[in-house]
Amino acid sequence: MLIRLVDVDPDTVELHLVLGSLFRRRGEVDRAIAIHQNIIDRSESDEVLRDRASLELGRDFLRAGLLDRAEQLLLALLERRRYEKAVCQHLIDVYQQLKEWRKALAIGERLVSLDSEVWKPQLAQYHCEIAEAALRRHDLDAALLEAKQARVEDPLCVRATLLMGNVLQQKGDYLAAIETYRQVEEQNPGLMPEVAVQIENCYERLGRRESWEDYLGGLLQRHSDLEFLLNDCWGQRLGRATEGSARYCCEQCGFTSSKLFWQCPGCQSWSSVKPRWQACRT
Repeated sequence: MLIRLVDVDPDTVELHLVLGSLFRRRGEVDRAIAIHQNIIDRSESDEVLRDRASLELGRDFLRAGLLDRAEQLLLALLERRRYEKAVCQHLIDVYQQLKEWRKALAIGERLVSLDSEVWKPQLAQYHCEIAEAALRRHDLDAALLEAKQARVEDPLCVRATLLMGNVLQQKGDYLAAIETYRQVEEQNPGLMPEVAVQIENCYERLGRRESWEDYLGGLLQRHSDLEFLLNDCWGQRLGRATEGSARYCCEQCGFTSSKLFWQCPGCQSWSSVKPRWQACRT
């Protein structure tokens, strides 16, 4: 076999790196790991080549699901500031799989400093994950704080607005919850069905049914294409929704679902699942 015929030396390291990447792409991760580990272990390999092999080995561990070993290797590279952007992106992948959102936030903030603000919407999602965990602990103040921070990172984060509204509703501040939920119309009107029932509930709690009907009428005047989505929303509330109906679609990979996912289960993209008419239009 070719890998056995070629010794690792400064002139053949590049070939070994190519072979290792090839094996990983083919799913032969054990072979890829063996090649990259061999390069690292060779003392005559220079530091730059060893670090390149370490990055590839980290990718191998990720592919194999060895997340703790991947993390350890990638953090060592990060400390040496080698391949910083790529290493941070792989660490984000590790922490997302482990659901270690605080660590993901720390690495994400580093990516923001390296790669402008393109990562900020993803940071907002990590704050939302932390907020949802706080809600499960019934820590409303912590949940509200994290949701607000998510809005700082991404003012268009509908998920953060929903979380803020949910917290305010649980606190019994129905007027503030209504005001918060209604902001979704400015962020993404296509997602109003996700909050319409909550707005209705808040008005009901306040004994202001007429105010709800006035608001709904105005909403449909401003966005006539929402009528069928809102009808579907109330149909689901009453158990009349068509089983398996695909209301949402990922604009990245085409994954469809009857419910909204903030992270696509198909391609793992954040905020890519949209109402079908929006996803088809973009």
